[in-house]
Amino acid sequence: MKRPTTYAFLAASLLCSSQGAILTFSDDFSGPLDEAWRQESFEGGHLGISDGKYGLTANQGGGSNPKLTRSTTGDLDSSYETSISVVFSQFGFGGDNTQSDFKWKSFGKDGFMEIVLNSFGDMRLYHNDSGGGGGNIQPNTRIAVANGDLLTLSNAYNATSDTIELTYSVNGGDAMAFYSGGGIDGPIGDLASNFVQVEVFKWGTSEFKPNIGIDDWSLKTSGDAVPEPSSIALVSLAGLFLLRRRK
Repeated sequence: MKRPTTYAFLAASLLCSSQGAILTFSDDFSGPLDEAWRQESFEGGHLGISDGKYGLTANQGGGSNPKLTRSTTGDLDSSYETSISVVFSQFGFGGDNTQSDFKWKSFGKDGFMEIVLNSFGDMRLYHNDSGGGGGNIQPNTRIAVANGDLLTLSNAYNATSDTIELTYSVNGGDAMAFYSGGGIDGPIGDLASNFVQVEVFKWGTSEFKPNIGIDDWSLKTSGDAVPEPSSIALVSLAGLFLLRRRK
């Protein structure tokens, strides 16, 4: 009569061993907004999902900058890659300048990082560590992007070397290097096990309002919470043994 308890414990242990890692996700915004997302700050800036994109806009003034946020709570014990694709329907880039910033951020126990693209077409990479260091590790750099373009940003963290590789591409073209290396004071560490966020920040008084659409967004790790096939098989076998013993 003790064997069912043993097998049940084995199954539970195998499942629990796959938990605790950083929460990963992949969203193409093709349906209703996943409940894991939080619509923060300026309510009127959240345009919702349309044509497979999540729309954001902003008005100039304090507290009016919308943020789309997702928790990634867990333990970061491996390398990871996060990417986002955004359509800039109206932003500036030599056209009607909305005097705005697009901010893509990630937060973890060792600090935070943000990629900031302004409406002139200048992009920078900012890093703040838990020791109080903070600043641009890649200064404002002009990139070739225009209203209506799809911009894809990818940031890959290598846990072994404690470095990141940030690339970007426009309209599905070749990935171009933007930054490679460590943090503001050397170490990068965990910048992803708390939450990730996009913010649209209108800093000027231009009459033109920004309008962007998040096309897809993902976070993947080499040690996420998905059990390996062998673990799944063992759990299944344990379940079968349990059922047979009960019979």
